[in-house]
Amino acid sequence: MLKVENLNVHYGVIHALKDVNIEVEEGQIVSLIGS
Repeated sequence: MLKVENLNVHYGVIHALKDVNIEVEEGQIVSLIGS
């Protein structure tokens, strides 16, 4: 299992991700696509 809580990502002054939560259970396939 993979669990991420309250993830925040900044690119300089840009707040790209704010308080993101993700939980991936065993056997699940997850893809994150972005630019």
